[in-house]
Amino acid sequence: MKALRWYGRKDVRYEDMPEPSPGPGQLKVKINLAGICGTDLKEYTDGPGMIAVDKVPLALGHEFAGRVVEVGRGVTNFKVGERVTGVGYWFCGECYYCKRAMYNLCLNGGFTGLTVDGCMAEYVVVPRYAVYKLPDSVSDEAGVLVEPLAVALHAVRQGNVRPGDTVAIVGDGTIGLCALLAAKAAGASEVYLVAKHRGRGEIASAMGANAVVYLSDGNPVQLIANLTGGLGADVSIECVGRPDTPQLCLDLTRSGGTTVIAGVFEKPSLVHFQSVMFKQKTIVGSPIYVDEGKTAIALLADKRIDPGRLITAKVPLKDGVEMGFEKLVHNKEDNVKILLQIDA
Repeated sequence: MKALRWYGRKDVRYEDMPEPSPGPGQLKVKINLAGICGTDLKEYTDGPGMIAVDKVPLALGHEFAGRVVEVGRGVTNFKVGERVTGVGYWFCGECYYCKRAMYNLCLNGGFTGLTVDGCMAEYVVVPRYAVYKLPDSVSDEAGVLVEPLAVALHAVRQGNVRPGDTVAIVGDGTIGLCALLAAKAAGASEVYLVAKHRGRGEIASAMGANAVVYLSDGNPVQLIANLTGGLGADVSIECVGRPDTPQLCLDLTRSGGTTVIAGVFEKPSLVHFQSVMFKQKTIVGSPIYVDEGKTAIALLADKRIDPGRLITAKVPLKDGVEMGFEKLVHNKEDNVKILLQIDA
């Protein structure tokens, strides 16, 4: 089968690889669409980071929509032909955290497209617990976005966003924009986005952001303070992963509020904890998701979330490097989520 396989930094190849077979408790899915995630992009430009170098070459990707073509032994809740999407984690089910249903903290976990072959391929094998059926009301295009929406929904849950809250989001990538949708769905009355790129900020406005604050327009802390009567946001969500963004999020948060860290960091950050202690702020981490994939599908099905504007292009898998990865690296103004068409 054909796949996009990671060999090294700036070395992703469209080539043949063996077709996989499902083991016990696993499904084999024929991929229709796959999404390029920010993590995939980081591995392309700067890797190896999270990718398992001992498994290279490795097919990338963990965002997908497709159909079940084979079920492994013991799988009774899926049938051949069903439309599905999924999330990326593989967990052991036996460790301290798994026994407490904290699967995102599994001590022995793996991840599709990083530690096992991913979905930028004609077929992928995934564990049954990481797969969800897609109702007819949810398109394949929307289904691909279930995984990043699950990340955002978990962040909103970690921040305990409640109806009427004011939320500030730092980051205009897919996760930041999904967090905007998730915060709105949770009942936030005001959602502000701190953005770098005007094109992405325009998408945020179209999706319901009450205001977009651009870094080039001045101090975002003061600008959001002006929008909140001097208080700041009840909850801020960091979706970038740069050394300076945690402190920015803390400064955007009102006294007694919560800052959620959802970005993936390569370098340490410097935080002035006086801004936490004296103002009684809470900092909470948000690694991926637990069961928010189900929530994402329910919100898509009843149209409380519409992520369609995030999809800025669909390109054939064979052109995924030039027309996908490279465009996301060099033209962030006009591109957010590029989908790869496997049969194109």
